[in-house]
Amino acid sequence: MSRASPWWRWALLAAVTAAAAASGRGEPMVVGFDRFHAQGTAIDGGRLLYNELGCANCHGGDTGLPARRGPELATVTTRATAEWLQAFIADPSRHRAGTSMPHLFAAREAADVDAVVHYLGTLGSKTPPRPKVLRHINTDLGRELFHTKGCVACHAPRADYAPPEGRPAATEFTHASVALPELKEKYVLATLAEVIRDPLKTRPDGRMPRIELEEQDAVDIAGYLLGLSGSDGEAVPKLRPFLSNAAKAERGRAIVKTFRCAACHDLPAAVAVTTIPLQAFTGGCLGETPAAGLPRYPLSAAQRRALAAYLERRDEPLAAALRASLTLAALNCAACHERDGRGGPDGARRAYFLGDHNLGDTGRLPPPLTGAGRKLQPDWLAQTLKGSARVRPYLQTRMPVYGNAVAALPALLHESDARSERALPPGDIEAGRKLLGTQGGVSCITCHRWSDRASLGIQALDLSTMAKRLEPGWLREYLVNPAAYRPGTLMPSFWPEGKASNHAILGGDTDRQIASIFAFARSGRGLPEGIPEAASREFELTPRDRPIVMRTFLQQAGTHAILVGFPAGVHLAYDGREARPAIAWKGRFFDAYSTWFVRAAPFEKPLGDAIVSWPAPAAAEGTRRFEGYRLDAAGVPTFLFSVDGVVVEDRIEATATGLRRTLRWNVEALRSLPVSHPSGVTVSEAAGSEAGKLSYLYTW
Repeated sequence: MSRASPWWRWALLAAVTAAAAASGRGEPMVVGFDRFHAQGTAIDGGRLLYNELGCANCHGGDTGLPARRGPELATVTTRATAEWLQAFIADPSRHRAGTSMPHLFAAREAADVDAVVHYLGTLGSKTPPRPKVLRHINTDLGRELFHTKGCVACHAPRADYAPPEGRPAATEFTHASVALPELKEKYVLATLAEVIRDPLKTRPDGRMPRIELEEQDAVDIAGYLLGLSGSDGEAVPKLRPFLSNAAKAERGRAIVKTFRCAACHDLPAAVAVTTIPLQAFTGGCLGETPAAGLPRYPLSAAQRRALAAYLERRDEPLAAALRASLTLAALNCAACHERDGRGGPDGARRAYFLGDHNLGDTGRLPPPLTGAGRKLQPDWLAQTLKGSARVRPYLQTRMPVYGNAVAALPALLHESDARSERALPPGDIEAGRKLLGTQGGVSCITCHRWSDRASLGIQALDLSTMAKRLEPGWLREYLVNPAAYRPGTLMPSFWPEGKASNHAILGGDTDRQIASIFAFARSGRGLPEGIPEAASREFELTPRDRPIVMRTFLQQAGTHAILVGFPAGVHLAYDGREARPAIAWKGRFFDAYSTWFVRAAPFEKPLGDAIVSWPAPAAAEGTRRFEGYRLDAAGVPTFLFSVDGVVVEDRIEATATGLRRTLRWNVEALRSLPVSHPSGVTVSEAAGSEAGKLSYLYTW
C-alpha cells in the first residue's frame, strides 16, 4: 500500500475529523475492542476491528487472527423467517443492535431485498430442522440454564431471574452485552433450539461458540427466550416453508454478486468475488457518507481512529503474545477468564457463575489464563479447547467449544508464555505417593479427588491427571505460592517461600518433593496413601435379593439416568430424557457416594465392565416421550414411553448371560415399532413375539 495515495490522505483526514456515525449502540459492536481498546488509538484495536468487521474479507491482508465470516446462508431460509431476513438485510443495525453486518441496501428498493431472499432460498434444504425432542418445554428450567450455563457471560441477564446472591445492580455491569435480535420475529422454537444446541453448524467462525447442552436443554432455553407459555412443544408455531420464485431468485443472484456478499459468506462459485486492494480506492468505508454502492458501517469516532491507525502501520510484524491476546479478545474469552490482570466476569456477572460454594470463587469462576501456555501441556490445552478435557465438574458454567477458530491458539499461548523454567530433579514415585496422602504426607487428598475416588473433604479438581495437564516447572511455582496465580484461593502452600513444611520426606528438599508428586501422578501406580484400596465400596451398591433402582448423572446416559442393578450381575442405565435404554454392563454395579454426598455431582461411570451401548433414537422410531416406569412384585422395572401418543411398555430384566427385553403396545393404534439394539451383542428374537409384542435376548 502506498501511504502517499490520494484515498489514504483523504481517509486519514476523515479519521481525525469524523464524528460518530450513530448514537447509542448504532455502531458495530466488537466486544474485545469495546472493553480493551475503545479509549485509545493504538493499532491493536484497529487490527481487531479490521478483522472482526470483515474488512480483511474484502480487502485482504493477514491480521494474524482467526477469520471472521458471516453465517452459513444455504439453509438460512429454513431457520429464520423470510420477513425477518428482509427487514434485517434492508437495515441491519436497526434489527440487531451492534451487528457487524454493514448497510448495503441504503438506496435499493424493497423489491431488491426481496429478490435476495428468494435467491438465498434456492441455495440449500427447503425443510426447516426439527429437534428430536420437541414434545415438552420447561421454560422455568430454560430460564435457569440461560443464566447459569454461560450464556450471560456475553449476553445480558434478564430481570426475571435472580441468582442466589441476589440480582446485581445495573451499575455493576462494566462492559456491554452482545445484543440479541428480536428472537420472536426471527425464529420459531425448533429453529432457535437448533442454533442454541450447535451454533457452529451455521456460524463456524466460532464467535458464537457451542456450549455442551442436551437437546432438551436447548429446547427449554429457546422456549424461555421466545417467551412461550405452556409446555406443549407440539403446539407452538412451525416455520413456514419458503418457496423461491425463479425470476426473483435470478435477479437476487445478480444483486448478491454486485454487493460482494461472497466476500464474507460462503456462497456458490457463480457469485464469487475477488479481493479489492486498498490501493484501488479513491474513497472508502471509513467515510461518514461512503460513495454509492459501498458498504455503510455506522462507525464510532473511536473505531474510525483505531482503524486508521492500524491501516497506516498494518505491515508491521505481529508478535505471538499480541496475536494471542487479540485472538482471545476476538473470541471474547475475557468474558469468563482473566489473563494478566485483564478480563474476567465483571462485578455483576460474577453472581451468575455458580458451582461448589465450599471451594470459594475457585469453585464457581473459570480459571485464569495467565501463563496458560506455560501451565498446560500443549496436547491437553488443545483437547480442552476441543471440549474433550474437563477437570472441574463442579463449575456450572460450561467451557464452550470454538471449532477451528482456536486451532492456532495452543501454539500461540505456548510461544507467548514460554520462559526459561527451573528444571526439577528426578522424582521418587513412592515419596510422591506418601506426600499426596494423609499418612505422613501433606494430605492433598483431603481436598482433591483422585481419579474416580472422592476426596476426604471438599471435592476440588482431580489430581490424577496433573502429569498429563501441567508443565512441571509451572507446578513447582504454583505449589510454592498458589495465591500468586489465583488470589483468594483456598489452596495453601506447603512450601512457603520455597521451603518445605514436611522435612520427614526426602530431607525436606522442595524440588525433589514436588518432582516426586509429579512422578507418582505420571506413573499411574496405585493410589496416594490414605485412600483405602476399597474406599469406594463403602457406598457401593450391590444388588443381592432384588434389583436396585436409582437416579443419577451417568456418562452416556445423561442427567436423567435411571440405573437398574440386577442380582444376576448384568445392569442397565435407562435414559429418561430420550426414553430409551442407554448402556448395559456386567460385574459390579455402582458407587453412590458422589450421587448422595457431592453437591455438584459429576457424571459417574459404571463400576463394572463389558459395557454395551444403544444408539440414539432414529427419526424413524417416531416422536418419543418418557412416561415413567413401574416395578413388579420382584422389583423388575417396566419403562413406559409413548411413540406418537401410543404408550409402549418396555420391560428389561437380567439373564445369566445378558438381558431379556419385552416391548408391548396397542397394535391397533401403532402397527409397527422400530426398535434399536445395543452394538456388540448377539440379538435373538425370544419366544412370544407377536403383533403388539416384541421380545429379544441380548447376550455378550
